[in-house]
Amino acid sequence: MYATTISSWALLIWKALESYGCDARPLFEQAGVDPKRLYDANARYPVTSLTRLWNLATQASADAAFGLTAARFWHPTTFHALGYAWLASETLRDALERLVRYGRILSSAASISLEETAHEVEFTLGSADTRVQPADAAIDAALATILGMCRSSYGSHLNPLRVNLKRSVPADRGAFSRVFRAPIRFGAPQNRLSFDKTDLNTLLPTANAHLARANDRIVTEYLARFDRGSIKIQVESKLLEQLSSGHATQESIAKALNVSPRTLQRKLKEDGTTYKHLLDATRRELAGQYVRQSQLTVNEITFLLGFSEPANFSRAFKRWNGVSPTEYRASSAAAPM
Repeated sequence: MYATTISSWALLIWKALESYGCDARPLFEQAGVDPKRLYDANARYPVTSLTRLWNLATQASADAAFGLTAARFWHPTTFHALGYAWLASETLRDALERLVRYGRILSSAASISLEETAHEVEFTLGSADTRVQPADAAIDAALATILGMCRSSYGSHLNPLRVNLKRSVPADRGAFSRVFRAPIRFGAPQNRLSFDKTDLNTLLPTANAHLARANDRIVTEYLARFDRGSIKIQVESKLLEQLSSGHATQESIAKALNVSPRTLQRKLKEDGTTYKHLLDATRRELAGQYVRQSQLTVNEITFLLGFSEPANFSRAFKRWNGVSPTEYRASSAAAPM
């Protein structure tokens, strides 16, 4: 199955071309990208076509920083419901973790990771398919957009500690310095944004747990439709729906997917996972988000995650994080607001 990109990503290219006074339509047609589908929220384009379009657009604009211009036209809907889940996240760490988990909604060719050291968190963007060589402008636009999203939630004064770009040094570095406002290494082994951990753990004024969860469901439903072959994504989507009922079981998930429990077990095994693993992973991710929300009690979180008793939840949480929910919340609260 060929890799695809969400259509709204191409809309940024169209708007950026217009800002340069370029006629976008012939470039889209030359790249094999149908402009009639730009406003279709469920449409996707082949990554190979988008790569051609990025390169053609950069040539037409005669600006090596074309990707940075395109990033200025970002809107929450560029990332479908993930954009709104991002804005409603508790912290930038939560937001970036959502991007890691659901990044395929933007591009199924993308490889996204989040790693931390003692004082930093590193966001790395690469290609999941070594046969796909992303356009420089596409990477520039993606990292500039992600940084812009961080600033829209945290504040315009947010700056990364460092920026690594695999691309060669552009003739005019000024545009990159103005956007990233951090030391930039060109010709780096990876495309990466490095942040201060304190900034990423700071509670955001736009946080809204209910809105974030609602949009998470929309994202997982979208991905399930997009990739019907991935039973893993379909199970994750149903877990988000059923966990708080306290009755999320392999049998109930199988019924919701119109397959037998045995068939579900077999398909998950073929996908390299198990129901137990997906249940544990989903609970673990949600638990971290919920515990950082001071308005939720341990009893409420126990209910939301489908545990029968608070003690069971607390034991699981300590297994995941090495500390109790109370200790974890205290350490999160100690981060600057």
